[in-house]
Amino acid sequence: MPAAIGMLEVEFLIPLSQSLKDKRRVVKSIKDKLRNKLNVSVAEVDHQEKWGRCHLAVVTISSSRRDAEGRLTVAEQIVDENLEIQVTDRQRTWL
Repeated sequence: MPAAIGMLEVEFLIPLSQSLKDKRRVVKSIKDKLRNKLNVSVAEVDHQEKWGRCHLAVVTISSSRRDAEGRLTVAEQIVDENLEIQVTDRQRTWL
């Protein structure tokens, strides 16, 4: 049985960010929650030097697509629950 590899990309704004330090605090909190709750890989893949924007990629691998889809759905919920950000785009990709 082939492995299922899923990637969720989320772009969001951080409206109250006044510095890279503010941004990194918010992004680190989101990344830590995703890693700790879901055991996924998370990376900031764009807008690293912009105060108010972030583009995260969340990747999971599983023996079943159903399990991978479930993890990515929970990852979306974790991101959406953060009141400090405004999601502007999201996309799932299957590898």
